[in-house]
Amino acid sequence: MIRHIFIAPIKEGITEEKLNKEIELLSAMKNNIPEVLELTIGKNTGWVGGENAVTMVVDLEDKEAFDAYMVHPYHAFINSINGTEDDCFITSELYSAQIEY
Repeated sequence: MIRHIFIAPIKEGITEEKLNKEIELLSAMKNNIPEVLELTIGKNTGWVGGENAVTMVVDLEDKEAFDAYMVHPYHAFINSINGTEDDCFITSELYSAQIEY
């Protein structure tokens, strides 16, 4: 199993409404990308570590599923939003990691 962890710092001035729409788009990867087994996403609590960020955890079967997830058209659509002026996240500070378990 592969666990993909994605942390995205939120730009200053982003409304909760806009952020919630972005979270919905990201969350929809579960229904749009068949390789996604589980997906959990939410705004960080800030109890420890960064508070003004969104964290997403995606579980996939194996490296082959991860590779398919990364090039899936819906994932490409989400990536096309990131880095635009309309984006909610500070793209220069995005962080991701993968672990096998």
